[in-house]
Amino acid sequence: MPYTPRPYKITGIKNLADDVKVFRIRCSMNPSPGRFMQVSIPGVGECPLTSCSYDPKYVDLLVRKAGNVTSALFRLKKGDRVFIRGPYGKGFPLNKIQKKKLILVAGGTGIAPVTSLIGYIEKNRREFGSVDIYFGFKDEGHILLKDKIRGWRKKFNIVVCLNKRVKDKKCEEGFVHEIMGKHWKNKDNKDTLAFLCGPEIMMDCVTKELNSFGMGNNKIYWSLERRMECAMGNCGRCLIQDLYVCKDGPVFRYDLIKPKIENEKASNEDYKGR
Repeated sequence: MPYTPRPYKITGIKNLADDVKVFRIRCSMNPSPGRFMQVSIPGVGECPLTSCSYDPKYVDLLVRKAGNVTSALFRLKKGDRVFIRGPYGKGFPLNKIQKKKLILVAGGTGIAPVTSLIGYIEKNRREFGSVDIYFGFKDEGHILLKDKIRGWRKKFNIVVCLNKRVKDKKCEEGFVHEIMGKHWKNKDNKDTLAFLCGPEIMMDCVTKELNSFGMGNNKIYWSLERRMECAMGNCGRCLIQDLYVCKDGPVFRYDLIKPKIENEKASNEDYKGR
């Protein structure tokens, strides 16, 4: 297990929004889709980030400015170096998705791990059936990876959902779970798997919508990457009963993680009530 951070060079930086950038890092790491790395700035700290690429020559890191480490990353320039250790965790179950029809759902920066999975699918397209992709963003100014989405529209069924009023005719107004129902008419969910990443409230709503279509929780996977911090199970921040998201996940089959999340919520409510 690679615990020692190593320096890697930044070869490109792209602004996606006021508070979101993509950093291209030259390396041959090529983590399996859904796995993550610990990215550090000496003297500042480190944070977990998931690759939003699938390529043996580089890693793309989608970063939202949200704390000390990400703020320090935003001050770096092309040619500077960052320190990375990893990759860690268990990503998407690639050995179980061949020959399946896929539903990919991401909200906000949750697009990162889904992007790496799409990259894998592109390189192995003959191994999959239909691919339906739903992205949810706040508004048109917060649509991430627009260039990639433009290219994916030629290969997959993509719906971009915006919470606020929509001017772009290629986007739809409404929450992801609301929009999905409009596109589900006469769809057969046999041999279909769904992969979700984003705010848990969004994933919960999408899961209930998928359930209403007849899809069982054993065919739905959640990425809980937002809960992680140290990558080694030491800090306890991502502990869900007896599971550590950083070590046992971050991708979980929903029927296995659902009772633990519900018990966690019940315990928290009970504690608040005392």
